[in-house]
Amino acid sequence: MTIKERFLKQQHAWMLGACYSRKHPDFNRYGGVDVSVAPRWKDSMDTFINDMMDTLPRSLAERRLALVNPRRPFEPGNVEWIFTSKHRGLRAPDGTRPEMPEQRLRRA
Repeated sequence: MTIKERFLKQQHAWMLGACYSRKHPDFNRYGGVDVSVAPRWKDSMDTFINDMMDTLPRSLAERRLALVNPRRPFEPGNVEWIFTSKHRGLRAPDGTRPEMPEQRLRRA
């Protein structure tokens, strides 16, 4: 297994944990606001690795997978690589943020 494959395997595990595991530290920012993973990536790590291998930046240090549009799932065409220091949470292309669970509860 190459360094790039190992990195993508870690990102796949992070993505699934953030979307589906209530114990994951990022669950409230992803799964808690109904962000999901496309079935083709959720069901197959190999498919995720094949889809993402050509998109990897030269330097993997301090990189993280991010959504382009948080109203859509993690899927081909809706993810990008960003520096973790630049990660500002979920934002749609129009600059708005999806509603957080606390906001939903207050409105109910």
